Amino acid sequence: MPFWHQCCAEYGWAIVQEDNAPGHKGYAKAYRELNGMETLEWSADTPDLNPIEACWGDVETELGEIWGRAADVEALQLYLAVCWARVITEEKLDALVESMPVRLQAVIDAGGAATKY
Repeated sequence: MPFWHQCCAEYGWAIVQEDNAPGHKGYAKAYRELNGMETLEWSADTPDLNPIEACWGDVETELGEIWGRAADVEALQLYLAVCWARVITEEKLDALVESMPVRLQAVIDAGGAATKY
């Protein structure tokens, strides 16, 4: 919410874009409505080209397989930092950046529909 207010102050009215994930419903929706936030309608089938999603997927896998459930927030923060450092290498990031032309072409070929990405 503070970031949204900052964007509105610096750039004028800001519209929030979300991907219709289940977590954006319920309390989050009520909070946006309470604060007068306008949201951009967006299909849940839209391809996600954000490379960070691939990184988080790898971190989640590592976290679940190696560390399991964290006892508290501090432990979770530590586990995430260790997993991120182990899994998200410079080579991984380079490969994600280099994959963008292929990812974009897949979306073009699919006419904007879902892809394997």
